[in-house]
Amino acid sequence: MKRLTKTQIRKIEKLALDYYRKNPMEPLHGIEHVRRTAKFAEYLARKEKADVQIARLGALLHQIHDKNLVEKLLREINIDEEIIQKLVHCVECCEVESIENATTIEAKVVYDADKLQVIGPFGIIREIICDVLPPRNRSFYEALKHTKMIEQK
Repeated sequence: MKRLTKTQIRKIEKLALDYYRKNPMEPLHGIEHVRRTAKFAEYLARKEKADVQIARLGALLHQIHDKNLVEKLLREINIDEEIIQKLVHCVECCEVESIENATTIEAKVVYDADKLQVIGPFGIIREIICDVLPPRNRSFYEALKHTKMIEQK
């Protein structure tokens, strides 16, 4: 697999952060969440002997949630097809409903890095708030149940 150049890495980082600035999600899944996820992903990737670069960049892209858009954006900056597919796989497997489809350690690392932020008082409160706000609109009881399920998984 070809390696990314420093210029390509900077372009992916800019692409991700620009996307979140232009498409703000609820306050708890913004740029700071993505940066924390990337730091966790780097740490976990080293521990799991995964590709740190793919895990970190996959984490930066994970909140886009639209694999077709991620592919399109990465193709626009001339990223190697194999790398595109690895990054897209990280994005498409970052939800509780899709993690079972993960076939790479990097996708699993991104998932774990994202879900680590549900642990502890801050994470629990954060997840419940995300669940009760639009677009999820869950009841408090449903949000609490969903948060517990994420923690257990």
